Amino acid sequence: MSSYLREIADALATSLGEVSWMPASTTVERKNWASIDVEGMEDPVVYVVPGSADVSRIGRLTSQTDYEINVFVGRRVTSDADVDEMLDLADDILRHIKAHEFDDLEEWPEGVTSPQAVTIDINPADALNERNVWRAVIVATYRIAEFDELQQE
Repeated sequence: MSSYLREIADALATSLGEVSWMPASTTVERKNWASIDVEGMEDPVVYVVPGSADVSRIGRLTSQTDYEINVFVGRRVTSDADVDEMLDLADDILRHIKAHEFDDLEEWPEGVTSPQAVTIDINPADALNERNVWRAVIVATYRIAEFDELQQE
């Protein structure tokens, strides 16, 4: 059985990749870890990365799992207009994730619907400022109730 965390990240990356973003040069990729190459960030990049899973028991044989998916949004910027464009892009991505209105919803794992929570952290830890890189991390939390039993293959 494949990992819900991986399946959700794959589905979110595919769904975001099918949206027409402004600027049009924005690329979306699913990664296992976001290795940032500043020289390759002349155009906006969006990396969808599996995050974490938090399991809570809600019944004798049932658990609730909150799966977090991290969405990195970044670009090398040279002006305030570039920064404004990136703020608009990050906000647009956040709104698309929150609305969960994608054309390919049948490709999402069973039981996964709109996220329970979506947060954004702009320029976390003030990293990469000296290299003129604007970045944000959006975290989408998808909640699923599951039976506490191993799946037979």
